[in-house]
Amino acid sequence: MTQAQIQLQNALTTTFLANLAFLSEFDNELYHRVDELSRMIENGTYKEKYYLEFIMEDGDFDIYDVVNNKYLYNRKPKKFNTDLVKKVEFDDKNSILNLQQHFLKYEKIEINKDKRFDIEKQSDFLYFTISDMQEYTDITKEYLENRKRALKKVEKFVFLGTLLGRHIPRIAEKIDASSYLILEKNLEIFRLSLFTVDYTILAKKGAIFSVMDKELYQSRAIYDFFSIEDIKNYLIKFSTTNININSYIDSILTNLNTLEPTSYDYNRRLYSHLNRTTKLLSSNYKTILFNKLKKNCKFFNDIPILYIAAGPSLDENMDWIKQNQNKFFIVTIGAAYKKLLANNIRIDMITTLDEKEELNTLQFDDESVSKLSKQTIILASTITYYKILEKLSTKNLYLFEVFSSLHKNNKSFSGFSIGEVTLNILFYLNPKKIYIVGLDLSLNQNTGESHSENANSSVTKLNLEDKQTRDTFESQKSLIKVKGNLEKEIFTTPFFYASIQHINNEIICEKNKSIKVYNLSTHGAFFESTISKKTSNIKIDTFKEISLDFSQLLSILKTNSENKLVEESKKDLQKGLDILEKSFKKDIESFKSAEFINYDAFLEDIVKLTLESKKISHLYQIFVFYNELIIPYLSYFFNNKKIKKEYKILNKTKMYKNVFIGHTGLIQGIPEKAVNVWNLDSPNICFKLFFKLL
Repeated sequence: MTQAQIQLQNALTTTFLANLAFLSEFDNELYHRVDELSRMIENGTYKEKYYLEFIMEDGDFDIYDVVNNKYLYNRKPKKFNTDLVKKVEFDDKNSILNLQQHFLKYEKIEINKDKRFDIEKQSDFLYFTISDMQEYTDITKEYLENRKRALKKVEKFVFLGTLLGRHIPRIAEKIDASSYLILEKNLEIFRLSLFTVDYTILAKKGAIFSVMDKELYQSRAIYDFFSIEDIKNYLIKFSTTNININSYIDSILTNLNTLEPTSYDYNRRLYSHLNRTTKLLSSNYKTILFNKLKKNCKFFNDIPILYIAAGPSLDENMDWIKQNQNKFFIVTIGAAYKKLLANNIRIDMITTLDEKEELNTLQFDDESVSKLSKQTIILASTITYYKILEKLSTKNLYLFEVFSSLHKNNKSFSGFSIGEVTLNILFYLNPKKIYIVGLDLSLNQNTGESHSENANSSVTKLNLEDKQTRDTFESQKSLIKVKGNLEKEIFTTPFFYASIQHINNEIICEKNKSIKVYNLSTHGAFFESTISKKTSNIKIDTFKEISLDFSQLLSILKTNSENKLVEESKKDLQKGLDILEKSFKKDIESFKSAEFINYDAFLEDIVKLTLESKKISHLYQIFVFYNELIIPYLSYFFNNKKIKKEYKILNKTKMYKNVFIGHTGLIQGIPEKAVNVWNLDSPNICFKLFFKLL
């Protein structure tokens, strides 16, 4: 070995060890996987498929693929890397624009905002939100039709594949993004890159690695990347090696969809949660205190739960359910219970979540409700359409809180659909075993249908043979592949994927380790920490027929619920009002009088205001949802080198401030109808905090 070769070898080793030291602190799990691979290579238990080779004539490193007998850089690594660096510019090329369609509306929407809380149609909230957003587009005159712009800065950047990573520090130095995501399918290739590139340059800003991860962990890494400073997700720039990166695009798009702020926007939250919830509180409906219930409920110690949702696999399991219904406590959802009734299947509990007024006739029509057993327990959310609640027996009707709790220390539930929310609720009943049928969160793998036949829900049917492009990416129409419950891969939609993600990342974390969950769904998605099983493989003969004492269960539910706010909860809400009066009100006034020198200063104050609102949890949620909608759009608008004249920036910022203040005037004009709804000495706190947020 020549002296030059020795020096090169030493330099490579030094870089490798420095990267290992960095990973051991920065991403310890990845460090251990790399270290284990190195040990296996050294002791001969792993045969390398790739070798690092220095191409003398090119003056840079290449990767030799032993299996396919080829060089991944085609023996021209220097040109390959230079081209990758050149492709990355301060423009919209090689990027994903992540802004809402609300800002594409040219036609002015005329709507009576004084009627914001008097409407009953869920669809009308979209118009309120678009109308609010049009106050910003009226100023910008920017409707996103022209994406050719020179950017002032790049906020977030994704590396799709590393190869040897020689381009990575050069790109990072060039664009100086605020955070990076590094994705690589092959651990062996990534390990080679540790010899040739110093990754610590990325950590100075913030970096997340996902290297040869299982689908779940890859998805979590991508989700975590987008969750950090999510208001900067408006434009995602990326660089790709074009090797093993196809699945990354879908994962990125689906995770962005999961964080979609319009899936349940601030207007729907304001009305549904803060208007409907307060009305229901004044109507003496019983609200379950789930944290208390979890400590006290032992009813299901020896009673397995069969949870039936409305996915496609329900149809093929109907006979099995019918034959074995007496061996389970049966829980179902609004979209499925009518089908169970039609098949003479006993229903012990029904859950319903959505505030949609059409459910009053689609699911809970008078005839179907009249067929329900007097023993059937109904768990309805605090945003449920009031006409549905009025036709249900109050004896067996209980409410569960959503989004944020008004009862102090109570559990509030969140999710994208009733499917995963119900699963979460069941964990709080302390069962030993839960058997799931129909919680597919996927399509029928033969027909492309989203639900079981005649399901009382918004059923869609997609052609599984359609060629998928990513020119458009629609929540309920695009096809993506995920790990299946009983199949290797299955087709689903981004909308269902959001629910899968919510189960895997959040709901399963709340599951007691002693609870065994058996997923029986043939066409369904795989859920972490569940046991995949066919109904034919369940030893049903070992199950005992159960005798249900509903009076005992109802007693447990009643004991662990309240039909009004107790003093402790009132005091907690009063505390929030005091913070509002003494502190937050001053913050708002300070914001009103501020003279911002540029957009960044304006944005900084909005972020500060939002963080201050964190002291009042209900208010904070509204602020966050509102900001997640408008700030990405405004940031994209100002991230334009063509906007150079300071006076134009100042003028537009002032106009933006006026719109923002108009949308977030907190105290003014408290409606008379909100006063003393909770029989408090002071006006209704909830409405005083939120009613005039818009």
